Amino acid sequence: MTLTPAYNYRPALWFAGLLLALLFVERLITLQPQFALQPALPAAVTFDLLAGIPLLFYFFIVRRYRLPVTTVVGAFGGALALGYYLIPAGQQQYLGWARQSLVLLEAGVLVVAVANLRRLVRAYAEAARRSADFVENLNAAFAAVFRRSMAPLVSEVVMFRYALLGWWARPEVGAGQRAFSNHRDSGFLALVITCCALSVIETAAMHMLVSRWNATAAVVVLVLDVYTLVFLLAHLRAVMLRPATLENGQLLVRIGFAWRFAVPVQAVVHADELRDTPEPDKLTLNLAKLLFTAPNVRLTFAESVTITGLYGIRRQTKQVALYVDDRAEFLRQLRTKLSTD
Repeated sequence: MTLTPAYNYRPALWFAGLLLALLFVERLITLQPQFALQPALPAAVTFDLLAGIPLLFYFFIVRRYRLPVTTVVGAFGGALALGYYLIPAGQQQYLGWARQSLVLLEAGVLVVAVANLRRLVRAYAEAARRSADFVENLNAAFAAVFRRSMAPLVSEVVMFRYALLGWWARPEVGAGQRAFSNHRDSGFLALVITCCALSVIETAAMHMLVSRWNATAAVVVLVLDVYTLVFLLAHLRAVMLRPATLENGQLLVRIGFAWRFAVPVQAVVHADELRDTPEPDKLTLNLAKLLFTAPNVRLTFAESVTITGLYGIRRQTKQVALYVDDRAEFLRQLRTKLSTD
């Protein structure tokens, strides 16, 4: 089994390191006594921030990760905000000029965003005619509009969709698909709901505790805790909406929005029933871990299959361990299709 990350994080680390170095140097300059006495220094610092940060972002983030060029406007806005933080109030006249240009840039980005949003809606509607899988349809829509994989962005959109809007959604099972749930008999629902309740209590207590020490740190901790709670809620609802399915000789396995793979039934060479929790095995990918239960089915494939995960992560494996509520019926259906196809 091999792990293949969809993205190389080295460019992002380079960007972060150079950004911190730039901010450190500019901060030292603004603290010098002669900074307020020499007009060229505020102009130079402003230029370094407003030109340097977007350029670094473009070369290390936009080009390396193939993001839309319009995202540079966001980096320019961030550089402007840092400028107001680093440069003393009396020397911020150049920032005022840049702020006016930012309004025009934001207007242009808004026009592009609206146009892309309309294209995304049309592309998603087209994909939804062929599949009931929300995640795959959204991935297909982004790929059709932007001509590249946008897996990290799609993962974030998907998470908030399931957490906030998934409670009104229907199970993602198409006509003719035989669905096999993996949350009803495992204790998954009770465990995640308990974790969510404890997370709310912990968030409130931690926020009050940290706020006595540092207000900024308290806000950071609060944001991280809320993000964790949103992830848990999204995972809870996604597991309920995205069961494994069998249809026309095709096996589709989904673990919430975290893992997914689809293979022809004929790719399965062994379908075994697991009575006890298997020993850790580097050759077997245990997909039941995110259901917080022991697997009860093991599938072995003739060749390595690709398991797609969050943020574009991919794993290659020849064997997976699953949990299925109706294990007997799942294995019966799978073996029947193996014998007839």
